[in-house]
Amino acid sequence: MNINCSLWQENKLSVKHFAFAKFSEVPEECFLLFMLILLMFLVSLTGNALIALAICTSSALHTPMYFFLANLSFLEIGYTCSVIPKMLQNLVSEVRGISREGCATQMFFFILFYGSASITYLRPKSSHLPGMDKLLALFYTAVTSMMNPIIYSLRNKEVKAALRKTLSLKKPLAINR
Repeated sequence: MNINCSLWQENKLSVKHFAFAKFSEVPEECFLLFMLILLMFLVSLTGNALIALAICTSSALHTPMYFFLANLSFLEIGYTCSVIPKMLQNLVSEVRGISREGCATQMFFFILFYGSASITYLRPKSSHLPGMDKLLALFYTAVTSMMNPIIYSLRNKEVKAALRKTLSLKKPLAINR
């Protein structure tokens, strides 16, 4: 059996760019969301960086559990730095979208989208509100990354003690081994 592959190649569709829909037609709403997401982004980066710093500099926290938490903090920093800046750009820019390669990179390194995808596709159709999917994705990305440092580490008394000790140092920090 001979299949003519040249027809497939001629009809091949190649997506090079994904366009995002506008979140709102009201510029003030987009600016307010931009400021809110930026604040959450900065809180997330600061919280995760402080946790990683405290764990790396405190020899009392050099155990497998805290090694895992430090890695989780580094992953969260990577996740937020790969997703949220593009989100912020799309909120205030007329050019809204992402390249195929940019999208693939985000999905390859941070497949942390199961929660929002599950809620989007498993909820009853009767409870669907227009625009809710966009809002859900927006806040799932920003709020979750902001809350993870608090939930996983900042409630832990050993981490809090290490943070106090690390932040009270007057000399340059050195990683304890």
